[in-house]
Formats: sequence, structure tokens, C-alpha cells
Amino acid sequence: MKVVYTRQGVWFEIISEFLVNIAAGWFAVVFIEPQLFPIQSVTDFLTLTLKFLLGILSLFAAKYFREKAREI
Repeated sequence: MKVVYTRQGVWFEIISEFLVNIAAGWFAVVFIEPQLFPIQSVTDFLTLTLKFLLGILSLFAAKYFREKAREI
């Protein structure tokens, strides 16, 4: 891992790590929630799909910020 010395690069790394943790939380919800509360309607399924997509979006944003930190 490259050491980042600029102040802006450090913030990009922090945001990236935060988004990775948020994504892990979304994926945990996607896998745990159906075990606790079974999917009974289309709305439940769409909500679960939205949470999965938010996890993927968080990972893409984390990758973007990680690359941005490396450029600086």
C-alpha cells in the first residue's frame, strides 16, 4: 500500500475506507434480513434489491476515491 502524504489524499483514503465499510453493512443486511424477515411481497424483494445495489454502488465509489487518492 502506497503511503499518502498529501492532506487531500488522506481524506480520499478515509472516504474510501468508510464506503467499503458501508458496503459491507449493506451486504450483511441483504444476507441476514431475509433470514429474520422472510420475503412476502414484491415490495420486500425490491427493497432487498435496492440494498444490494447500494452495496455495489458503495464499492464503486470506494474504488473511485481510492484511485483518486493514488493520483495525488
